[in-house]
Amino acid sequence: MSVADWVLLVVLWGISIWRLPAALRSYQHRMLWGAFTALAISRVFSANPVVEWTIDLTGREWATLLRHLGGLLSAASLLAFVEAITRGAGRSRARWIWPAAAVVVGVLVALFAIRGGRIYWVAGQPGETATAGRIYLLVFDSWLIYCLGMAGVMFARFSRTAPTLLKVGMVISAVSMAAGVLNRGHVMVVNLANLLFPQWGLREWGLFHGVTIVVTVVGIALGTSIAGVPAVVGHVRQRAALRELRPLWAALTRQYPDIALGMAGPVRVRLYRRGIEIRDGMLALTSVAEPPADGTPERVAAWVAEALEGAAAGAGSGQPSGVVPGPDFHGDMGRELAWLRQVAAAYKQHSGMSRARGSRVS
Repeated sequence: MSVADWVLLVVLWGISIWRLPAALRSYQHRMLWGAFTALAISRVFSANPVVEWTIDLTGREWATLLRHLGGLLSAASLLAFVEAITRGAGRSRARWIWPAAAVVVGVLVALFAIRGGRIYWVAGQPGETATAGRIYLLVFDSWLIYCLGMAGVMFARFSRTAPTLLKVGMVISAVSMAAGVLNRGHVMVVNLANLLFPQWGLREWGLFHGVTIVVTVVGIALGTSIAGVPAVVGHVRQRAALRELRPLWAALTRQYPDIALGMAGPVRVRLYRRGIEIRDGMLALTSVAEPPADGTPERVAAWVAEALEGAAAGAGSGQPSGVVPGPDFHGDMGRELAWLRQVAAAYKQHSGMSRARGSRVS
C-alpha cells in the first residue's frame, strides 16, 4: 500500500469512530456511519499483505470478494443516507435499495463460487482476468456507478433549496460523487474493453484511479460534515462559557451548597443550569447585603465578593430580599449568560486583586 492508501485508511477509520455516537441516535447517521465503516473495511482488504495472506491460507481470493462486498454495501448505505436526508417528512422513495443490494451480493457471490473462489486468476494462476471475472467486475462497477450517480443527483437537487452552509456541503458531496462515478467508470471501461477486445490489452490509469478515489472519500467526508460546523463551534463556545463561569459558581456553591441542582446532561443543559445556580446564589446573598442598583458586571462582581465575605463571617438574616442584581433579560437566557460571564470575569479579577493585597499585607 502507498502512503496515500494508508492515509485514506486512517481517515476512514477516524471518521467511522467519530460518527459512531451519532449513529446510535438516528437512521440517517447510521446510514452515513455504515457507508464510511463499510468502505474502511473494504480498504483493509485492499492491503497487499491481507490479500496475499488470504490467498496463501485458503487458495481463494476471499480478500478481493470481501473488499468488493464492503464497497457495495458502502455505496448502498450512502444512497440510503442521501435519500433519507432529502426526502424530508415524506415516505421513503427507495425501499428497493437493500433488496437490490442483496441481489447484487448474491450475483457476485455466485460468480465467485462458479469461478472456484477466483476473480482475477486464469487456470488457477495469478494473471489476466478471465471472462467470468470480467463479468463479475462489470456487475460490481455497474452497482457502484448507479449508487454514486443517484446520490450525486440527489445531493445536487437538494443543494438548490438548502441553506447556505448546507448548500456548500451538498455541492462538495455532489462533486465527490461525480469523482466516484469517473473512478468506477474508468475501471468499468477498461474491463469492458478487455472483455470484448482482449487483444487491445488496456490497463487502468493508476494516477487517475488514485486521485479520483481520494477526491471521492475526502469530498464526501467534508461535504457531509460541513453542515455540522456551527454545532461544533457552538459546543466549543458552551464549554468555554462553562469554564468562564466556574470561579463565580464555585464561590457561590461553596457558601450555599444547596443551590447546586446536581443534574447531568449535555453541555448546553449544564451551562443553563450553571447560570440558574449562580442567580440563585446571588439571590441568597441579598440576605447579607443590599444588591447594587447599578447592574454593571464590575459593580455586581464587587458586591458578590463583599457579600460572600460577610456570609462567611456569619452575617445575614437568612431571608433574601427577593431582588436579584443585574438587568432584566425577560427570559433571554443567551443574553443573561453573556452578562453572567462578564460578572464572572470581573469577579475573578477582583478576587485576584484581593489575594494580591492580602499577600502584600502578610
